[in-house]
Amino acid sequence: MAGSATTSAGCTMKLTGSAATKAAQKDLSPRFVILSGPDSGQLRRLAEAIANRHHSQNPDLEFKRFSEDDLKSNPGGVEEAISSASLFGGAAIAHVRVGGEKDASSLAGLLERVDKGGPQPEGVLILDVGDIGRSSKSRKAFEDSGHAWSLQLYEATRDELLGVARAEAKAAGASIEPDALSAILEAVAQDTDSVAAEVQKLAVYAGPEGVIDLAGVEAVGSGGREAGLDEAIDAAFSGHPNLMVQRLEQAFGGGANPVAILNGTGRRVRLLLQVRAGVEGGGNAADILKHPKMGVFWKRQAEVARQVSLWSRNALEDVLTATLEADGQVKRAGSPDTALVEQLLIRIARRAERMSRR
Repeated sequence: MAGSATTSAGCTMKLTGSAATKAAQKDLSPRFVILSGPDSGQLRRLAEAIANRHHSQNPDLEFKRFSEDDLKSNPGGVEEAISSASLFGGAAIAHVRVGGEKDASSLAGLLERVDKGGPQPEGVLILDVGDIGRSSKSRKAFEDSGHAWSLQLYEATRDELLGVARAEAKAAGASIEPDALSAILEAVAQDTDSVAAEVQKLAVYAGPEGVIDLAGVEAVGSGGREAGLDEAIDAAFSGHPNLMVQRLEQAFGGGANPVAILNGTGRRVRLLLQVRAGVEGGGNAADILKHPKMGVFWKRQAEVARQVSLWSRNALEDVLTATLEADGQVKRAGSPDTALVEQLLIRIARRAERMSRR
């Protein structure tokens, strides 16, 4: 993390990670903010928090959203929105979502004019550029400006996702049990919008003032979990190659995405590494896996504990490297993705099988 939290001219303000999310609670914020990161839901929520802060200080400011299509149809619309009041209405807080450097650059030009001595807008520009690269000139313009904030978020942590799930359940008038929370996070994509959507669906199933429990998660088919995906990963790390192939075929037959399987494999490796570290520190795998933060169903804890006993730290690190390499290959155009995933899981299963015979 770098930067200083000030809005006076001549000073820069760049924050990353959790410090960026806390920036929305500041009493003062500049009229130019750029948000970047891989989780669109996080960025939207942070933009709304910053907008609410500005609106609480100046209730006359409207809140307007702009898409890339809006920029194409009316290139000057954002500048007009954040400018001083006109015959057509007051200034606005403009939340603009773009997906590329070209559109970001055109809006960064509004900030550059202010940096060169031009008038400050009456409104606010909150520019959401998604997972833009560090080499972005637009992002650098915000980072270097004394009139702007540059806030970069990372992938949501487990605690952040749990917070989103609880907040959505509360908003729907439902309560949510710990086992259900763990099940949801294990089943859906690890981003805030996916978690929020899943809890909203489960809340409808639970009914007014209902309880979201594990039975409800399983009944609704949380996250559209592909049949056989979890079972294939379990079979691989437990050393059952034939069973793994059967379950993987079920997963692909149910529409499983190879990238989702790789993500699940990576999560399993990291879980086993975490528990392995606890065991090496004198802990007991079964006890460690009971902790709610581990996110393992109680019915599956014994099997995962067995996997911990099979896999050494070095072996797990080898698998993690192979998983990351496979992920890179799958994302290349034209790669035989299903075959790559199957080969990886077969290698994992056969290695676990050999280790179980020792």
